[in-house]
Amino acid sequence: MKNQKNLMALALVAGLWLLLVLGCSSVKKAMDEKRAEREGPGVNISAEDLHKAYQTNEAEADKLYQGKTVIVTGTVGTISAPDEGLGRPALILVDARQKEIVNCLGFSADDRDAIRKLKPGQKVTVKGKCMGKTASDIPSLEDSVIQ
Repeated sequence: MKNQKNLMALALVAGLWLLLVLGCSSVKKAMDEKRAEREGPGVNISAEDLHKAYQTNEAEADKLYQGKTVIVTGTVGTISAPDEGLGRPALILVDARQKEIVNCLGFSADDRDAIRKLKPGQKVTVKGKCMGKTASDIPSLEDSVIQ
């Protein structure tokens, strides 16, 4: 009876270990795929043109850009680079009249210092996955990276 309990405990531990290994490998695979997508080729477009596309015809802009990697060049408006553990860095690109036109979200914590160095009015190029108009009236990029 004791051997049977030990065998069951060993099987349970082995099963949990196997689930842990498989779970970690699938998470790593997903992260590698996301990184490859971010680092791969993207559609080059200015922040003004991306904003204009969404203002003119949101459905058509979604067909062209939503879910795709885009490389957007524009002017820094505001930045958010909270301290470690208080959220992820972000920035907003603006037009010549300082109107917000593109949200750039989901930067990694590693980009925090680079974002803090940006100044309003500075030109910047950001690569990210276009999410279309999500929570605002302007297009958003997710998984953003400064180029």
